[in-house]
Amino acid sequence: MNTKKEFIYNVLIILAIILLDILGDYIIFNKDIFSSNFTLFLFKTTFTITLLTIYIINYIYSVPKFLFKKKYLQYFLAFIVMILLFAGLRFFLEEVILYNITGKHNYFFDVPLSKLVSNYAWDSFYYTLRVCLVSAVVCLFFRYNENKEEIYHLQIEQEKAKLSALKSQISPHFLFNTLNNFYEELYDDKPKTAGDILKLSKLLRYVTYETNEDLVLVNKEITFIEDYLYFFKRRYEDNFHVQLHIDGFVHNLKIPSLILIHFVENVCKHGIINDKNRPANITLTINDNTLELRTKNHISTSDTYTEPGIGTKNIEQRLGFIYKDSFILDYQKNDNLFEAYLKLTL
Repeated sequence: MNTKKEFIYNVLIILAIILLDILGDYIIFNKDIFSSNFTLFLFKTTFTITLLTIYIINYIYSVPKFLFKKKYLQYFLAFIVMILLFAGLRFFLEEVILYNITGKHNYFFDVPLSKLVSNYAWDSFYYTLRVCLVSAVVCLFFRYNENKEEIYHLQIEQEKAKLSALKSQISPHFLFNTLNNFYEELYDDKPKTAGDILKLSKLLRYVTYETNEDLVLVNKEITFIEDYLYFFKRRYEDNFHVQLHIDGFVHNLKIPSLILIHFVENVCKHGIINDKNRPANITLTINDNTLELRTKNHISTSDTYTEPGIGTKNIEQRLGFIYKDSFILDYQKNDNLFEAYLKLTL
C-alpha cells in the first residue's frame, strides 16, 4: 500500500466486511457473538484472521503481479492456491488450536466425511471468492486513480516543456530557410559542406517537428542516431571510435521519440571516443516485437558520474508511464567501463 490514504481505506473496508459477517450471522442464524458464549467469539475471530490474510495476499501480491499484467492463467492458479490456503489456515486455527482450547469443533463431525469435505470446500471457495473480488476492486480503484494522477502530471510536464521550447526557440522557419540558403550557396563550390548543412537541417527538422508525437518509427530514430554520430565523426575525423551495430528488421515498429539518442549522447559525452584501442560500442537489436539497446564505453578516471542523472531518471519515468513493467533498464559500472542496457517490449 503506497499511501496512508490507501491504508486507511483498506482498513475501513476490512472492518465493513467483518461487520457485515457479524450482521449476517445475527440476521440469518440469530447468532450474537457479543452476547453469546466466548467460544463463538473465538471462532469468529479466527475466521476474520483467515479472511484478512487472503485479502492482504490478493491485494498486495496476486492482483498487481498477475491480474493487472493480464496473466489470467497465473491469477487463476493463484486463486486456487488462496482457496487451499484459506481452507488450510482456517482448519488449523479452528480444528487444531481452538479445538484444543475449547474442545469444540466449528463443523459437525458426526456427518459423513464426504459431506464434511464438501461443506468445507464450498465454504472456502465462497469466502475466498468474495474477499478476492472485494480486494481486487479496491486495488483496481486505487490503480485507476494513480494512473489518472500520472497522466495529469505528465500532461503538466509536457505543457511546461512545450512552453519552454516556445520561449527558447528562434523561429524554426527562419532557421531552416537560412540553412537552405547556405546549402544552395555552397552546393557548387563546397558540395561536402553543403551536404553537411542539409544533413544538419534534416536533423534539426526531425527534433523540431517530428518528435511532437509520443511514438515515432524506429527507422527514423535510427537515422537520427546515424546523423548525430556523423557530426561527431566530422568533428574528430579519423580519431572518432564509436561502433554502431544494428541487427534485425525494423518493420513498422514505433518507440517513444528521442529515447535511444539519450544513451548514444551519454556515450559521446561521458565516454572515451577517441581511442582506437578502447572503442565505444552501441548495439541495437530488433527481434519480433522486442528492441534491445546496449552501449559499452570506457570512461576517464576523472569522470565523476557514477549513477544515472536527472535526464536518465526522466527517461525511466517516461518509459514506466508508457510501458509499465514491460521494459528493462540497467546500468553497470566496473572500474572504468560503463554499460547501459535497455529492453522494450513493443
